Order: sequence, then C-alpha cells, then structure tokens
Amino acid sequence: MNRTKTIVILFLLLIKLVSVGQTVCDTLGFLNCDANHVILPQKINDFVGFVSKINAIKRGESKSVQIVHIGDSHLQAGFLTEQIKQDLHNYINPDSFVSPGFVFPYTIAKTNNPYFFKVDYSGNWSCCKNVDHDKVCKLGLSGITVQTRDSVSSISIKMRNDKYAKPQKYFFNRIKILHNQSDSVKIYVNGVLAKKAQDYSIVRFPQLTDSIHITIKQSTKAGFDLYGIVLDDDRTKINYHTIGVNGATAQSYLKCDYFSKHLKLLNPDLVVISLGTNEAYNDNYTRIEHEYILKDLIYQIWDICPQTAIIAITANDHLKDRKYENGNILSVNRNILEISNEFNIGVWDFYSIMGGKGSINYWYDKKLTGKDKLHFRKKGYQIQGELFAKSLIDLIENFEIKE
Repeated sequence: MNRTKTIVILFLLLIKLVSVGQTVCDTLGFLNCDANHVILPQKINDFVGFVSKINAIKRGESKSVQIVHIGDSHLQAGFLTEQIKQDLHNYINPDSFVSPGFVFPYTIAKTNNPYFFKVDYSGNWSCCKNVDHDKVCKLGLSGITVQTRDSVSSISIKMRNDKYAKPQKYFFNRIKILHNQSDSVKIYVNGVLAKKAQDYSIVRFPQLTDSIHITIKQSTKAGFDLYGIVLDDDRTKINYHTIGVNGATAQSYLKCDYFSKHLKLLNPDLVVISLGTNEAYNDNYTRIEHEYILKDLIYQIWDICPQTAIIAITANDHLKDRKYENGNILSVNRNILEISNEFNIGVWDFYSIMGGKGSINYWYDKKLTGKDKLHFRKKGYQIQGELFAKSLIDLIENFEIKE
C-alpha cells in the first residue's frame, strides 16, 4: 500500500471516529444544550419513588416503572416518545425486549397511526374525539373513541419489528382492552375468549407475541365502544405509555369521562405533559384561562395518583401560517414555568433548549421540521426525544435520595 493511500484511509477513519463521538449538541449549534435538564421543584418528594424504582431495576430487583406521556399531535405520530422509550431501555435494561404499552388504533378513526405498528380492521366504525366541538360520546384516556354496532367486527394490530430497526423489538403477552361494559359483547383475542374485569377485558398468553387479532361479537345493537388497548407483559421494566391526539389542549383531556379511571389502571410513577402548542396557536387564547385549565388537569392527575411525579414540557417555537411569529408562545410557556414552580412539579423547557425565539427557522433550514414550521419531521422528533431522554437519565444519575 502506498503512502498516499495510507494517509487517506487514516484520515477517513479519523473523521468516522470523530463523527461517532459527536452528539446533536455538537452538530446543531443553535441548540441550547446547557439548558437540557429537568428543572426540579424545591420539594422533590414525588420524584423519590420514581428514581428509587429506576435504581432498583438497575440493581436487578424485580421492579417496574410506569410512565405516561400526554400530549397532542407531537405525540400521536409516535416518533418522539418511541425515541425516549428506546433510549431509556438502552440505559436501564438494554438486553430486554420492549412492550408497546398503551396504544390506540388510530387508523379506524381515519387519522395517522404511530409508525411502529400497523392496524387493520373490519366492520363499520364511527369515531369521536376530545377535540370535537360537540361531545357526542364517552371518552377515555386516549381522547378518542371508536364505535361499532356490527354483530361481528375485528381489529388487528401488528408490530413492525421487521421494518423498523430499533435496538429493542416490541413483544407482549398480556392484552387489556378498554371498552364500555355490555353483557351482549364477547371479545376474542387470537381465538381466546377475553375475561371481563371491571373496566376492561383481559387475555394472557403463555408465549410472547408481536401481533393480535381481536374479534368483537355482539348479540344486540347496543354497540361496542373502544377507548384504548394496553399491550404489556410482566417482565418489561420500563413501560412507556403514549397518549396523543392531533389538536389537543389541556381542556381536551378534561373532557374525557374515564380519564381518571384509565390513568389509575396504568398507575404511573411519572406523568409527562406535552401540551401548550395548540393553546398558543388559538386566536382566542387568554393566559388566565390557560392557567386555570392546566392547573385543573394537574389536580385531576394528582387526585387519582397523588404520589406520581409530574414533568411539564414547554411549547416549541413555531410560526403561524408558516410565516408569522406567534406572540402567545411566551405567555403559554410562562404559565407552564410558573405553574410548575407553584405546584412543585418538574419542567423541561424545550422552548429554551431548541434555541428560543425564532429557532424554528434553524430547525427548518436543517430539514428537521415540516413546511408548516410547527410540526417536526421524524428526525426532528427523534432529536427532541434524545434530548429529553438524556435529561431524564441525568436526573436519575444525579438525584440524591436521603436515607
């Protein structure tokens, strides 16, 4: 091998080594990574239980942690929260598989489905959402209800483990179907009759699976209402449940009849609230109304889960109609920061971390947002997920629990 060729190869290897060690903070200079941490409240009692469970898992104890992330269109697509889920698993329990957690068959509701699972269905279905102007049905934690009166209908859910190269694959052996209670309805999952509990039907399988076929049979026209599905197992250590509805605000979730009942079923150790973008985008926004509604949502969470830790996330910078600055963003985020301080909950100031006022243009220039300069592309959401996961891991690593 001649000397010139050797130098070129060494140079390319050096470039590769440097790039491998780089983080998004190194490559995206507009990020304010010094602000990438969860701002903890003065009273940290609610975080002790969450961090203690994480530490117990790392020691090999048979504990599990439940995290519920509630939000809007930034969550419905799944890119953001699946990145967080994967990063947390890689940190805490890298050799295990991942359970999907709370899912909803958005395809039936004629809206975008998260990328990591596919939905097929049969039968005639209608839907209603917590963002509808007129509320015409009962709603659960998912914020969407799909309904059918057909005598026989079905839903199939298949994890796309073969299509998306994630470090951990998605498997489960326990299925909880959240629905209205009716003696005229029988539910079968992969041919097995589901056992009815108080607020859901459940099936357990002896082996792990990555797909289910649900058959709903009705002897009357009373109707079957589906509020959501929990796909999990007994061995997954970090259960990360995503709740997202396009266009949702804090008020949207206050309209959900079974929000508290379903949240209690998940029994979260940590609740993350990603709401505020749609409040800021609303031409009729008022700061005082947003303050009261957000406080009501926090009270409702604490009413059913008084010991849970809560982290609120500030709304991202964005433009209105692709070109106008939105003056409401600062007001919304000021509310989130002040309420977090008043209520002693954690806060992750993504607005500051992403670069503050006008930073959406930098994200757009790097092809990390959509043309609307409001939503992010897949890579943009993954970067946000990496940053949030890192802030959570740093919180866990640096949290001091007084014995």
